Amino acid sequence: MGSIDLRMTKRGVVLFIENYEDLSQLFADITNKFSQLEGFFAPGDKLSIMMKDKEKYSKDITDIVSFIEEKGFKVGEILVGEMNKKTPNKMSVKQKLNVVESEASKRLNPTKVIKKTVRSGQAVVHDGDVIVMGNLNSGGEIISAGNVVILGEARGVIRAGVKGEESSVIYAILMNPELVQIANHVAHLSETLKNAVVHVRNGKVVFEGYNELNFANGRG
Repeated sequence: MGSIDLRMTKRGVVLFIENYEDLSQLFADITNKFSQLEGFFAPGDKLSIMMKDKEKYSKDITDIVSFIEEKGFKVGEILVGEMNKKTPNKMSVKQKLNVVESEASKRLNPTKVIKKTVRSGQAVVHDGDVIVMGNLNSGGEIISAGNVVILGEARGVIRAGVKGEESSVIYAILMNPELVQIANHVAHLSETLKNAVVHVRNGKVVFEGYNELNFANGRG
């Protein structure tokens, strides 16, 4: 049984998500909560999402954000904390995700193009491929259901294929991230690589030069 709540805090309206077993049931619980407060909110109102365990539900974040925005709200932040707190806990910059609002589209997994640098404290959350025409600074984060391409230097956190798609890849002109994740596989890089591609091979995250790619085991 999931546990959600909707509260007004100093940050504004916050949707607390403590725990859930099934995503469809979570959506039903959220819909029911909004219906109970019908008339309290106006179309386009901004709210934040607080999750007790963001890492546990990372694969669902893009779906949750899309669902909330389909309800007419704008998601401002994704926070991490406890539901029994009246206000969100103080968190590191990495945890304060300023979600870049995805374009409204009915296309399946459209590519999101970011024509600027993703700075510390910001994040791109998208249910599809992401292309950043700029840098990903330290403290910034990209959460993508598909592939991630960074036409600059990658120094933040990159999560690709968050719904479990191990065939997703990450590319950067300069690859020096704090952390990379593809599906459920996580890795760190100890040196800066040029024109590097990150992908999964034999259940492990592999960093390779663009000209040295070897997509083994049926990868294309």
